[in-house]
Amino acid sequence: MFWPTKMCKARLFGLKSNLRKTVDSLEKYGGVEIKEISAKETSNAGQLEDYDNTVEKLLKVEALISNMTKSDTGKKIFVAELKQTLSQAKLKQIEEKIETVQGKMDEASNKMEILKEDYTKISMFSKFNMDFSELASGSVEVIAGIAPTEKKKYFETYLKKSALSYTERTTHNGKTVYLAMFEKGKDYSGIFREGFDRLNIPNIKDKPTAQMQKIEKEIKALEKDKETNAKELEKISKENYPALIALSEHLKIESEKGSTPEKFVGTGHSFMLEAYLPEKNFSAFEKHVKADFGKKIYLKKISSETLEKSHEETPTLLEHSIIVKPFEFMTKFVSIPKSNELDTTLIFLVFFPIFYGMIVGDFVYGIISFLIAKFILSKVDKDNLLNPVAQIWMWSAIPTIIFGLIFDEFAGLSNEHLFEIIGIHGFYLYHGLERLHYIELLLPVTIIMGIVTMAIGFLLGFMNAMRHGNTKHAIAKLGWFGIVAFGTIVVSTMMFQVFPEEFLLPAGILMVISIIPVIIVEGMIGLIEIPSVLGNILSFARILAVGLVGVVIAMILNDLAFPSLDKGLLVILLLPLYVGGHVFNAFLAMFEALIQGARLNFVEFYSKFHEGGGKEFAPFKFERKFSRE
Repeated sequence: MFWPTKMCKARLFGLKSNLRKTVDSLEKYGGVEIKEISAKETSNAGQLEDYDNTVEKLLKVEALISNMTKSDTGKKIFVAELKQTLSQAKLKQIEEKIETVQGKMDEASNKMEILKEDYTKISMFSKFNMDFSELASGSVEVIAGIAPTEKKKYFETYLKKSALSYTERTTHNGKTVYLAMFEKGKDYSGIFREGFDRLNIPNIKDKPTAQMQKIEKEIKALEKDKETNAKELEKISKENYPALIALSEHLKIESEKGSTPEKFVGTGHSFMLEAYLPEKNFSAFEKHVKADFGKKIYLKKISSETLEKSHEETPTLLEHSIIVKPFEFMTKFVSIPKSNELDTTLIFLVFFPIFYGMIVGDFVYGIISFLIAKFILSKVDKDNLLNPVAQIWMWSAIPTIIFGLIFDEFAGLSNEHLFEIIGIHGFYLYHGLERLHYIELLLPVTIIMGIVTMAIGFLLGFMNAMRHGNTKHAIAKLGWFGIVAFGTIVVSTMMFQVFPEEFLLPAGILMVISIIPVIIVEGMIGLIEIPSVLGNILSFARILAVGLVGVVIAMILNDLAFPSLDKGLLVILLLPLYVGGHVFNAFLAMFEALIQGARLNFVEFYSKFHEGGGKEFAPFKFERKFSRE
């Protein structure tokens, strides 16, 4: 609960003839993480014999899937059934069908591209109502081009003088296209002096408009062919996609299993592997191995104590109840603890909701927080990032409601104001600690929270260091605890006379004594860090500061947009504005409380004891979505 699950290491020795069976057995058990062994003296055990064939088949199946349209996968398909229905011959048949249909579709697409290009070229001459096939002659040369509009006079003068004949048309986009006929061999270079942009005359065998109509018909016919082939491909996909996607999944698993022995070490006839697993599960694993292999495999256990003494880092497994599980997400998101240090999940569960509740601190906003979180949970999948965040919001709504009662805040209104709204004046249930009116009281409370949190952080750091057998660092953490505890007494007595003056001297002496181990272990850097610890404590004032922002916004909404009956028809406009404003303010408070509450935990608090950098336990097992064994 407070520490990650203790992990041990299993060491297995076996014959290479049992290599495939061993990998299958480990996957079947699904509760060990295989360690990659690197030994200079020996080589790895190599891949399984059928690894290359599996990868080759996988690539072929993936290629087939990439050419298919996605369809409903339906229920999971048994692997044995897949091997029968999707034999090598069947795969070849599917491949040929897809290649034929896809080839026709590609051919149609290519033809359509060429036709569209021709259509664009011919459209430049669509205004010329003449049969272009009659222009072909051995004694004349026909040229076409676009001329700048402002130079129209020059071109007309030139063409009248040099060309046998010419004509011009204005296209749909406002450009002037000239078509001119010159004697064969005549020099007409003068036309290019003023920006004449020559056009290649396409192979037009009729009037341009007539040929464009023919192209349109051809494109429509090709589109119809393409559509027919697309339906054929869809039919092939519908028949084979579910089985192929299931086979792809199975082959991916098999290829990964095939490469797994590369993590083992081996000789000509034997192999050795190492795997981590929860120590409490070793007996069950031992029974599983004996049931599968009997005496053909030798199994040795290396206990968690032995691993810790040899400073071997094991993967981290966090195990929590359903209630605590959502908060585990934040631990993993920020930094997974090492397997031999405190699991921060429960600490986060205790401290974060308090910080969150104090920041939002409104009874109605607590209910809104719960409802928004519930709505998000109903809309997102379990794998979605918002799912654990919404669960954290939902659980944190409970302390928010409690603090809302303490602060006497109901959407920015006190209980006395609520009674006034329903016509009962001068009556109230209680006077709460309204944040806007009790700043002088609540500010010291948040600072005291910072002091207590920092002190607990250093005590947890002491526990961590002692567990690791690091006595020096453990004493330094106790020193820091003393600096915070006795330093608080000294400062609060000198500045605010919180404690009697008699406390000042002994507390000061104890604070100086506490500084000594910090300097011995951490050097002058430790001394320099004392102001940063003070800064961490003062950071807790943000609980009040951020909370007050939400209070002020709520009060502004109540003053300007409250839909009271005396406002007449404006109530129709004010009611949605008022409700929407408070929902938005509540969501804003939820978001800020999440960010600031998490910051106080991870930056100010965890830095005093949490090292992190652990690797999450990843057991050797595979999730099958489309196939089953």
